[in-house]
Amino acid sequence: MSASSTSWKREPFTTGTPIPYTATWDTKEFAKVSRGLIPQSMDDKWFVYYEAPHLFFHRSWTGKPAFRLTVSSASNGHRVTEALAAIHLTPGSKTDPPYEAKLLDFLVSNLLLGGTVPFPLPPGANEQTHPGVLQHVVSGTGYPQEPHKSKKVWWRFW
Repeated sequence: MSASSTSWKREPFTTGTPIPYTATWDTKEFAKVSRGLIPQSMDDKWFVYYEAPHLFFHRSWTGKPAFRLTVSSASNGHRVTEALAAIHLTPGSKTDPPYEAKLLDFLVSNLLLGGTVPFPLPPGANEQTHPGVLQHVVSGTGYPQEPHKSKKVWWRFW
């Protein structure tokens, strides 16, 4: 089932700051992206829906708007022609449009397209003390922060 603006509580997206996010999706990818995302549990932190020409990202608990992408048809599928951020998602740090673009890429790639893009830590973040905490607060996901490293097989430990 595709998400729509009435699938979940939300506040309207009224204004935002441009961020340097770009993307191009082929027809198959755009079909996945445009389906959006309806939260299924408390750990699902995002509500995402598409109403042409915009793809909206809202925080699921509050309904507050976070991102709005303007999507246009392109010769090879669809492309993002404008990306806006309405709220800053990382607590305790200043607005950082390049970081917000990386975070948006993480959300689109993993939540909508089923990828495994590592979670981008904001500049100055220290995840050494509580690995994954910031990622869970922002995205609610269990995606790895670092790309998977091949595991040694048990019989090679000796």
